Amino acid sequence: MIPEQAQFLLNPRAVVVLDAAGNLLRVTTGFANLMQLPADELLRTNLTALLSGPEARLLPQLLQQALAGRPVDFTTELPRQRGPLTMLLLPLPGSPEQPAQLYGVVQSTESGGGTQAALERQRHLATVLNATADVVFVLSVEGPDYRFVYVNKAFETTTGLSADKVVGKLVQAIIPEPSLSEVLQHYQLAVTTRHPVSWLEVSEYPNGRKTGEVSVTPVFAADGSCQLVGTVHDLTRQKEAEARLEVSNERFRYVLKATTDALYDWNIAADTLYWGEGFETLFGHHLEQNPTPFSKWGDLVEPTEHDRVVAGLRHTALETTNEFWQQTYRFRRADGSWAFVYDRGYILRDEQGRAFRMIGAMQDVSAQQEAEEQQNLLLKRLEKQNADLQQFTYIVSHNLRAPLANSLGYATLLSKVEKTSGVFEESLKNLHTSLQLLDTVVADVTSILSVRDQQGSMRPEAVAIAKVCQQALHSLQQQLDAYGAQVLCQIPDDFQILGSRAYFHSIFHNLLSNAIKYRSDERPLQVVIKADALPDGHRQLVVRDNGQGFDAGQNDVFQLYRRFHPSMPGRGIGLYLVRAHVESMNGRISVWSEVNTGTQFTLLF
Repeated sequence: MIPEQAQFLLNPRAVVVLDAAGNLLRVTTGFANLMQLPADELLRTNLTALLSGPEARLLPQLLQQALAGRPVDFTTELPRQRGPLTMLLLPLPGSPEQPAQLYGVVQSTESGGGTQAALERQRHLATVLNATADVVFVLSVEGPDYRFVYVNKAFETTTGLSADKVVGKLVQAIIPEPSLSEVLQHYQLAVTTRHPVSWLEVSEYPNGRKTGEVSVTPVFAADGSCQLVGTVHDLTRQKEAEARLEVSNERFRYVLKATTDALYDWNIAADTLYWGEGFETLFGHHLEQNPTPFSKWGDLVEPTEHDRVVAGLRHTALETTNEFWQQTYRFRRADGSWAFVYDRGYILRDEQGRAFRMIGAMQDVSAQQEAEEQQNLLLKRLEKQNADLQQFTYIVSHNLRAPLANSLGYATLLSKVEKTSGVFEESLKNLHTSLQLLDTVVADVTSILSVRDQQGSMRPEAVAIAKVCQQALHSLQQQLDAYGAQVLCQIPDDFQILGSRAYFHSIFHNLLSNAIKYRSDERPLQVVIKADALPDGHRQLVVRDNGQGFDAGQNDVFQLYRRFHPSMPGRGIGLYLVRAHVESMNGRISVWSEVNTGTQFTLLF
C-alpha cells in the first residue's frame, strides 16, 4: 500500500471515497470499525449493498445530486450497526483523466445533538465551498498535524492539483517550503486562539507561483474535535498587474526625468492639472500640491495672450471635437522672467465626443525663439546694410568723382600754362580746393567704415547715461555758452542702458552739435534731454530742441549726405552715424520736427 493510501486508511473518522456508481474506492479505519468489517473487504463494494430501506433504491438519485455539485445528507441503517447513521456526500472535483468522485462522511446519530449539529455545519460549509469562486479547503486537526478533508474546484484550478491527490493527505505533502513553516504557525495560532487568522502567502504549485490572501477559521464540534475552514483569495493576477504597473511607472518616471518638457495631465471634470517633474525644472515654480488648479497655469500665461491661449484651449476642448491643440505663448517663470513655450496636447473624448482628459507637454523654446529673432534681426540688418552700401557706393563715388575730375583737369591745365600767369595761380588755387574736398570725402568714408567695422565687435556694458551726457555737454560747453543756450539734462544718476559708452557719447555729441548749428535766431536755444524706463521693459531717451526745425516729409533724415539746410555748413553724415550707433546697440531711433518750432529725437532700447 502506498503512503498516501496508508494515511487515508489510518484516519479515525468514518470517511469513504466513492465513484459515480457508488462503489467504495477508499475507506478509513474509522469506517471499517463502524461496519465491523476489514477495510480490504469493503473496497469495491457498492454502497447499495450496505444500505437498508428506501435509501438503497434512492442511492443512484442521491449520487447524481451530489455529483451535480449539491451536497447530500441522509439517514439510514447499515448492517451490524445498532441505530441509524447519517451520511453526508460531498462532490470531489474531477478532470478528463480522473472521473468525478464523491467524499462521504458517516456519523452515528446516537451520539446526540452535537454530532447532528456537526453534520449540519459540514453540510452548510460544503454548500459555501462549492458556491464561492475563491479557493476553499477544509482541514481536520489531528494533534500537531493537519489533513485535507475537502477542497473545492477553485483549489484544483488555481494550484493544478486534483482533489483526489489532495484529500486525505497531510498539508506537508501538499504545501511546499518555504511557505509550509509559516503556514503551520498560522494554523496553530488559529487553533490555539480559536480566532480566524489571515496572512499573505506566496507558494509554488504545478500551475506556477501563486500569491493569495489566506484566512483560516477554526470550527470546534461538541466533542472538542476541530476543523479549519480555509479560504484563499487569489491575488496572483493583481500582484502581477501591480508589478507590471510598478515597472511601467518606473519607466515613466525615468522618461519624465529624461525629457526636457513639462508634461501634464488635465482632468477636465475636476479642472486640475497633474504636472511631471519638468514643470519645476523648466520654470522654477515649486508645487505645494500636485495636481494643481487649472487656473494656476492660466494665471502664469502672459496677460495679453490669456484670451488667445487659455480661453482658446477651453474653447477647443469644450466646444469643438478636435483631438489636438497646440499654441505658442509666453509663460512666467518663478524669477519673473518670461519663457517662450510651445505647448501641444492630445484631448481624450468619450463616445459622445465630450472631452474628459488632455495629455500635453510644454516645451521651453526660448533659446530657439531668441536665436530665430536674432537671425531675423541680422537678416534685416544685412538687408539694410546692403541697401546702405548701395546708397553709400553711389554717393561716395559721385562725391569722389567730382573733386577728382576737377583735380585732374586743373593738374593738366597747370602743365600747359606759364607759372607766372594769372591762370596758373587760379588753377593752383582751384586744385587745392578740389584736393581738400577729396580729402574730406575720404575722411567721411574712413569714419563710416570704422563705425561699420566696430558694430560686430562691440561688447555691451551697463552705461551710466547721465554721466556720458554730462561729458558730451562739457566738450561743447564753450559753444553753448557763446549762444546763451540752456540745456536741461533730466536723466537720473542711476539710469543705465546696456550698450557702448563711446557710442552714447558720439550720439549726444552729434545731436547737441546739430541743435547748436540749427538753432533759431528768434529765441534762445533750449535743449531738454530726458530718460524713462517704460512699462514694457524698454528704455527711452528723448532729445528735444527749439531750433529751426525742418520739413522731413517722406525723406529719410538719417540717409547719408541728407541735408535740409543747404545754407548752413555741413556734410550730412552726423545723423547717419547716430542711427548706425543706435542700431548697433539693438535700438531704434525716430524723429519729429516742425519748421520754426523745433526737433525731437526719440531713441528706444
